[in-house]
Amino acid sequence: MIFRAYRVELLTAAQRATGSPDLAEEIVQDVFLSIWNGRDQWHVTSSLRAYLLRSVHNAAHRVRRSRTRGASSGIELETAEHAIPERFAAPDADPSALAERAELGAALDAARAAMPPRARDVFTLRHERDLSARQIADELGLSVKTVESHMSRAFQVLRRVLAPWKEQG
Repeated sequence: MIFRAYRVELLTAAQRATGSPDLAEEIVQDVFLSIWNGRDQWHVTSSLRAYLLRSVHNAAHRVRRSRTRGASSGIELETAEHAIPERFAAPDADPSALAERAELGAALDAARAAMPPRARDVFTLRHERDLSARQIADELGLSVKTVESHMSRAFQVLRRVLAPWKEQG
């Protein structure tokens, strides 16, 4: 119901931000998928329309930022959310690349599991629900500085657990 009510407006906003109808469609789908995946913890405390438009705006910003970085490093984009090397993203990727992608997914799951609980909560709200530090602080009843501290801890764990993947390049 929410998707049908806001889809056209969100597509228009995403296309205006990216200049691409295909990318706009992907961004809107990713925003709604993120909401669906986090539906158990999803609570909108302000305007639903404003929340959705902000989510699309933030996703489009990440795409522009990823494209800027990806253009210089040769990375192909699979989705609006994630820059994934082409060898993982290709539908006909060889089995070893698919196995490597599965291993990376398992490593990401292990990194999340290794995070302190509050850091994991903050990380999830930021990267799955695309909330700002202020929104996370409001939702969890924390200060923005505390949210930033928890994000820092989450990134420390990610760097430590995913270090072998960085070395593989």
